[in-house]
Amino acid sequence: MKPTAQSSLGAAVLAAARLAVAAQAEAGAAVPTVHMPVHMKYGDNNKFATSLVLPYSDETIEVCYDLGSPDFWIFAPNATQNWGCRYLGCQGPCNASVPESGSYDPSRSKTATPVEPWKANYAYGGGLAKQYLSDKIVNDTFTFTNPNGFSTKVSDVRVALVDYLQQRTQIPEQNTCAEKPLYDFSIMGMAPYFSSPDPKVQNTTGPSFRQNLLEQGRISAPVQSLWMEKAPSDVRGTFTGAGLLGGIDTSKYTGPLVRIPRLKDLGYSLSEYYTHAANLSFNGVTPIPVDTTSPGTPKACLIDSGAVGDSHNPVNDEAYFNVTGLRLNPKHPTPYSGNYLSWPGRCDDIPADRFFEYSMAGVRQGERAVVKVPFRNYARFQEPVDEAMGWCTMAISLRGCNLNSPFLTAAFFAADDENGEIAIAQGGVAEQGSGVDASKVVLRIP
Repeated sequence: MKPTAQSSLGAAVLAAARLAVAAQAEAGAAVPTVHMPVHMKYGDNNKFATSLVLPYSDETIEVCYDLGSPDFWIFAPNATQNWGCRYLGCQGPCNASVPESGSYDPSRSKTATPVEPWKANYAYGGGLAKQYLSDKIVNDTFTFTNPNGFSTKVSDVRVALVDYLQQRTQIPEQNTCAEKPLYDFSIMGMAPYFSSPDPKVQNTTGPSFRQNLLEQGRISAPVQSLWMEKAPSDVRGTFTGAGLLGGIDTSKYTGPLVRIPRLKDLGYSLSEYYTHAANLSFNGVTPIPVDTTSPGTPKACLIDSGAVGDSHNPVNDEAYFNVTGLRLNPKHPTPYSGNYLSWPGRCDDIPADRFFEYSMAGVRQGERAVVKVPFRNYARFQEPVDEAMGWCTMAISLRGCNLNSPFLTAAFFAADDENGEIAIAQGGVAEQGSGVDASKVVLRIP
């Protein structure tokens, strides 16, 4: 179901208001922005997130802050998760209630509007592994926080209410329904919003948090930036940072902010941010050849803060292992099926001076965006097979091209959807708790 279209008069008024706000920003006035505090905790299934404070209590729900999708939803009370069948749209034999701690009840909120009907299906993951079904929608006032203590209150937020989750999983015969698959309690999509009468266009289902802000005049352009601050000293610590909607904080990166190609018209995707695969090297010295030419290999690389691990596609696996020192745990099944790699030692012992260097060709001739991601940034959770061997799980898999949460802990990302531009710089340099420097915020990618 698509969002309700505005009347032509209302759209004209909205457009005029947006132009006025944008003109003020261009003229040097303060750029209207919304600061979303974000973080990434240590543990299974953690990626970029913001904490939503329930409007009727001090309790919070982790909301995935997702560059890889455009829609905003949260679980309604008494929602059900289903799993146990590996086929698309297949009802599995296993059911469980979504815990109350992961649900939002608008009937308990004094600021919520009346609930309205809303039929939508939000699908995620390879093979549409997770499908969240919504039948209602509501507007409410929410506060978003992170562990640094930053807090942003946003009124009249439109969010879909999900009451059913179906997950495509194969149940091990010996385990029946005992092991529940991981899932998100809420996802706030930050990918571009599309709405067109052209039947060939893949319109956004919605609701879109960013579009919500734009239509309300709280931001003047579909522009955003995203960064993490300096990494925590503890390898298992929490990363903190910010998503800035409506502008770009030029104080949160070092070196040039380089426009890189944004790949469009891919057929399988319209809304996400895709670019070409980066050149990869170890410590910026030893090249790691990446395969982008063989049949069936990825020629487009997704930038996605809502995914747990990065993926590389080396030409030669053994050469990759020899150069990086990473390993594939022999306890993983063979042939290789996408398991995460390992550091053959304790997480605390990963050398602080080891890093991957990603080098991306810029849109302008001769420019390159270069990002160094410390190895330690990939130690974000621990798998049992690695724990048993005294090894450290690394959030990297092979046979793909994805620049996900670990990459974005050290990369500054900017997007201008109106102009179809994305840009990358070296991030992970701002002091922890530094927030947003309003004096350094600009409306467009400089």
